[in-house]
Amino acid sequence: MVNAFILHVLGVDAEHTGLYGDTSGYYGTVEQQGRLTLHLHMLLWIRGGLTPEEIRKRIVDPESDFLSKIVEYLESCHSGEFATGTQEDVLSNVEASAKDVNYMDPTETLPEPPAAPCKRECEACDACTNASSWWSRFKRTVDDIVSRSNIHKCGTNKNKDGSQNKARAYKGCLDNMWGKCKARFPRPTFAHSEVDPVTGALNLKKNEPWINTFTPVVSYLFRCNTDVTSLRSGTAIKAVLMYVSDYITKVSLKTHVVFDSIRAMFQK
Repeated sequence: MVNAFILHVLGVDAEHTGLYGDTSGYYGTVEQQGRLTLHLHMLLWIRGGLTPEEIRKRIVDPESDFLSKIVEYLESCHSGEFATGTQEDVLSNVEASAKDVNYMDPTETLPEPPAAPCKRECEACDACTNASSWWSRFKRTVDDIVSRSNIHKCGTNKNKDGSQNKARAYKGCLDNMWGKCKARFPRPTFAHSEVDPVTGALNLKKNEPWINTFTPVVSYLFRCNTDVTSLRSGTAIKAVLMYVSDYITKVSLKTHVVFDSIRAMFQK
């Protein structure tokens, strides 16, 4: 699956450009959680990408159209909201759809290939109608997947007396000395992308505080939780490099932790 992602989505050693542009390099590692779920952490470099300082200088240049172009690019790469409504709307729609006898959970099905495009783009033929219908299903499906996989819920896996819940060997996001979500939820929201004209700091449009940013196409293809973000500052780059490096150098789970996790799953 990882090799397919690198080849077909990132376009590495392929005849087509990657989803995010021309991939010049990547580095990733597969890690397992306390619940034994395998997942991938990856850093991606895009050919021709500018440094944060170069981006800042171009953003604050009043005579440049760089700001509008980079915002358009970044908003096409990842989103922080649903396509068909608010979180409440989507959850309500998914609940209603699930009552249909023909409904299938998208996290348990394969993606539907896109309809053949119209060569003339006339917007009136059967091909255009099929393509439009497919895009509508695509948006609803992505929202369904994101509603099931990406909405964060803060919690603790400790008992009232402060001891670890034996049925949950892993820590909850609030299980720390500060009692604050280690995943940084809820996250700031922005009605539209905006930039600080002095510092050049760029805040991208994000209307949902309880979901991370994701790429709709990737969510549609992999049908699970994904987290995609652009590193737009030196601080963010250093933080993510440290985060990924920590996973790369992390030792495997101890044997007793593995067996305790397996036991906990069978007890549910």
